[in-house]
Formats: sequence, C-alpha cells, structure tokens
Amino acid sequence: MREKLLKLIEEKENIPPLPDILLRLEAKIEDPKSNISDIAILIETEPILSGRLIKLSNSVFFGGGREEIENLSSAILRLGLKMVLDLAYTLEIPKMFMKGKGLNQKKFWEHSLAVAILARLLSRKCKNLVAEADLCYLSGLMHDIGIVIFNFFIPDEYGAFLQDIKGVEEPLEKLEMERFGMSHPELGSLFIKKWWPVPDEVVFAVGKHYLGVFDQGKDNPTLLMVIMANIMANNFDLENGISSFLQPNSEQFLAGQGLSPADIQELIEEARESLYLAKEVLYS
Repeated sequence: MREKLLKLIEEKENIPPLPDILLRLEAKIEDPKSNISDIAILIETEPILSGRLIKLSNSVFFGGGREEIENLSSAILRLGLKMVLDLAYTLEIPKMFMKGKGLNQKKFWEHSLAVAILARLLSRKCKNLVAEADLCYLSGLMHDIGIVIFNFFIPDEYGAFLQDIKGVEEPLEKLEMERFGMSHPELGSLFIKKWWPVPDEVVFAVGKHYLGVFDQGKDNPTLLMVIMANIMANNFDLENGISSFLQPNSEQFLAGQGLSPADIQELIEEARESLYLAKEVLYS
C-alpha cells in the first residue's frame, strides 16, 4: 500500500487542484512589485473571500480595533499579508477534500482550526521560544492534512480502517503504519511538499507533529508550537473525532515557557472564543 500511496502522490491526475486564488495570491504576495491595492483587486475577484476577510479583520482575535473596517485594503493592512494568505487557505482547503468515507469533516476541520489558533496564541505567549505566528497558524491548520489525503486517495480502505480503530487507544500514526506502511504525518508532508507552495518549515511541522515536546529542541519552534497546540486541543475536547489516544498534556514543558495551569486554561478559553468567531465567519 505504501508504494501505491507514493505513486498516487506523484500522479497529477490524482491530485485535487489547489484553488487558483491561492496560487495567484501567493504569487502576488511574494512579488516585491505588488502593493496592497494589487492584492485587494485580486481578492475582490472572490467576493466570499473578500467579505470574510473584512469580517475577520474586525474580530478581536484577528486584530480588530476600535474603528470598524469596511473595505478590503484596510482589512489587508490590519491582518497583514501573511495572515491574509493563511486565512485564504483556511477557507479554501476544506473544499478540496470532501470525498471519502467515515470522516466527520466538520469536526476534523474544527480541530485543525483550533490547533492553528492555539499554535498562533502559543507563539506569542511562550517567552523562551521565538516562532513566527503566521507560520505557526498555517502549520497548525495543515498538521493533520494527511488524514484527509488518505481519505481522498483510498476512501474505501481508509474508511474501513477508521471503523476498525474506533476505541483503540494507540497513536493514530502507529496504527496507520501497521495497516498502510505510511502514517498521515508522512503522507501529508510528502503531499504538500510536492504540490503546495508553502514554506519548508510548515512541511517539517506537518511531518513531525506527532512527536512529544521533549523530543524537539529550540531549533524547531514552529513544530513545538504545533505539538503543544495539538496536545492541548485533544485534551480540552477540541479533538478531531478520529483517534481515542490522548498524549498527556505537557504542563512541565509549558511551565518552562512561563505558562501556569491558570495561563493554560485562559489560553484554551481564548482559543474557544476565537474558534467560534472564526467558524461563524469562515464556514457559515
């Protein structure tokens, strides 16, 4: 099965196309000659995305201030170019992988968004680690992408697998390796490295997010944020609805970053509120 999956990754006809707006937006943002007006004109070709970015720019979590923003250029300025791209991914990627069986798409993407939000919050709270908030968000959003790719490539086999592992308290990646010779972190990282224009740091975090926090050093801060965010989400009822395995919460590690149990609880509540706001805008 591993060889079949590797072959499916390589064959373009098997790949759901990345929405054109993401490719064009990425190119515009990377082009040093582009300005806010150029990017706003591009986004305005997608009215749903445009309207939702304006709404998100006015929410507290995404930078909302006292003055309400009503136009796209101001929204882009408030959010920042990288966050605009991250939010475009948040809106567009779930549409690509609706095929498959046995996967609760709503719960899956809520978990992914929760991990993205928590990773972004942690990047600002952990005093001993320096990580870019936007990369943490995108890595958190994509950390489990291998699951939906499994479900897209081999829906019958993976659907049966999901039924078989219900209630099994072992790591999902271990069970996948035993059944398919490949885990969702590896599949996800191989897929996005091949087909999506995202930074190598994101690819690395997707491929290694199953590790424990003490397995990683300060050289991988983005990965550490995603690992911690994923553990926290799973332990505070923001799980993806697939695996029954729970990695213990890393209070000791978080304490080393200056976060007390009270800080962690506050972080979770902030994430829940942000998740609610984001869901209302992005997926309503």
